Amino acid sequence: MIGRRASSRDEKRRAVRRSRYRRTAKPRDPLNRLVVVLIVFALIGAGYVAVLVDLQVVRPDRYRALGETQRTGVRTVPAYRGHIVDRNGFVLASSTPGHQVVADPSQITDPRATAALLAPYVGIEAGQLAQLLQPKSENDHYELLTRSITDDIAAQLEELKQDDEVSKALIGIYVQPEEERIYPGGDLAKPIIGRVDPDERGIYGVESQYDEAMTGIPGEEVFERARFGSISVGDWKVKPGSAGYDVVLTIDYRIQHVVEQALIEHCADTGARGATAVLTDPRTSEILAMASVERDDNGTGDGSCIIPGKNKALVDTFEPGSVLKPITIAAAVEELGFSADTMVEVPSSIRVGGATFTDDPYHPGAPFPVSQIMANSMNVGTIRIAQQVGPGTVHRYQNRFGFGQLSGIGAKGEEAGTVREPEEWQGADSASIPIGQGITVTAAQLAAAYNVLANDGLYQNLSLVRSLRSPEGVDYPRNLPPAKPVLSAETAWTMADILVGVVDNGTGKTAAIDGYTVAGKTGTAWKVFEDNGVFGYGGPGNRRYTATFAGFVPAHAPQLSMVVVVDEPQRGWSASAVAAPVFSEVALYALRILGVPPDTEPTNPDVRVRAKPAEAAEPAAALESIPHSDSSVDGPVDGRQAAPDPESAMSVPGEAASQ
Repeated sequence: MIGRRASSRDEKRRAVRRSRYRRTAKPRDPLNRLVVVLIVFALIGAGYVAVLVDLQVVRPDRYRALGETQRTGVRTVPAYRGHIVDRNGFVLASSTPGHQVVADPSQITDPRATAALLAPYVGIEAGQLAQLLQPKSENDHYELLTRSITDDIAAQLEELKQDDEVSKALIGIYVQPEEERIYPGGDLAKPIIGRVDPDERGIYGVESQYDEAMTGIPGEEVFERARFGSISVGDWKVKPGSAGYDVVLTIDYRIQHVVEQALIEHCADTGARGATAVLTDPRTSEILAMASVERDDNGTGDGSCIIPGKNKALVDTFEPGSVLKPITIAAAVEELGFSADTMVEVPSSIRVGGATFTDDPYHPGAPFPVSQIMANSMNVGTIRIAQQVGPGTVHRYQNRFGFGQLSGIGAKGEEAGTVREPEEWQGADSASIPIGQGITVTAAQLAAAYNVLANDGLYQNLSLVRSLRSPEGVDYPRNLPPAKPVLSAETAWTMADILVGVVDNGTGKTAAIDGYTVAGKTGTAWKVFEDNGVFGYGGPGNRRYTATFAGFVPAHAPQLSMVVVVDEPQRGWSASAVAAPVFSEVALYALRILGVPPDTEPTNPDVRVRAKPAEAAEPAAALESIPHSDSSVDGPVDGRQAAPDPESAMSVPGEAASQ
């Protein structure tokens, strides 16, 4: 009990002390609290002032630009790609207004609902479309849904976007202007024109070669926008784009069409692997038509021929055969003073480098005039002339006629062919190269070479593009190098007379055109191919051929030259059977299209229509002459089979004659 009382007294004492302390404690000053509050508000105010100073004084331009960016939308206005037109203005390639549908996935709230509405208009299944509309990241603001839709579909989509019931689901879907590349002629001149990729960049052909010039400078559309799209009453400005340059080609679409159709028909009729033709104006070397076809082995399988993507006239090389003999003869006329009547002793056969060359039909050996050697396409006679001219001069003239060099067209992927130096010749090369075997050329090179004979001995680079035309209609012609003299005009005229004899009385009779004098040459060359792992020319009954005809018309005032190459014909393998008829057929149409009247061959060279060249031909270089002899010319054999021209007079013993 005593303990409890003591404890109670202690509690009372402590309570008394606490009450005394509370009564005597000094109250807190409210001014301190007010000062703290004022300081906090001052700091906040200073922060606002600093921000305002930054906005209005320090960096106003930055924030103004930021606001403009958020408020202003910019769309690219496409600049239309330039046209490609033929020499008459016919449009071969053009860009037209179109529409594309794009999406901003970041603005789409329900991709499935949007996809269900949009799928019928863009041609994409709704499930796949919904995946495209899903944002890939926070910054995913662009997705191309379809590159091209019709004007009607574009109008329907715009109308749908204005429908209040579904407009919210189509927020983030835009119909934008877009150009579409079209080719009014379909596949007409496809290897020349080329094609573009989906972004309108040239892939090949003129579309690729002149891509930069044809590509315009885009403009822009500036508009005010809100969160959910543009503001209909806001500011709107358009800076139109600048269209690209048009490319004006030298080809005539009418002639191009005739050439392509003729090649397709003849390719199918002869069962050929392919065919190529180059038609030019020999006075300017402008290409009027350049066509290629090939067998559609991987397509229908019906043996039809189609127009390929590649330009075979520029990229395919082949051994030309006898069509190259006029170059050897021209060297003899220019350097040795030969004429059409010059007599050459032609043995019945000749052995060179271990290979024997004979004539068909067989002859016991006799003198023949140069004109008959050419008309009958005599290999032995041409080899004898080449021996007198010399290997170095033969090689030099092949170079001067443009072989082993690019044609000057400037196309990507063009081949230069193969012309070997005389030091590299082996075995029978000194006999086979002058008659067109052991050398590779393109159809374009042959066309340029024959233009020398048709154009008074002047070599002019081929041209496929006449000019670039600005959006304002100003033409900028393509600069071409000046013509180079290769032969004298008199030599060119002599060669024209000799080549007329080929068509009138020799292997080129099927190239004749009623009412016109035609000069030209056939060439049927053996083709190298792989047989049981070995490359060679094959053997009797197992040959593959390239058949060629090259010529010009009217012979003494040429306005048209043409090269026709038929690759591996199966029915009628010689040039006179499969290539020369194409020349006759196509050239007649072209002459009518160009309005060239029939001609009469002049008998007096002084009354020729052609003018002599302004510059004299290059002085003749020293000749490498081999004495004329009936003895054979022997040399090392390189293991490659000698390839006499089977097209006319010459073949190895036992080979059937072609002409």
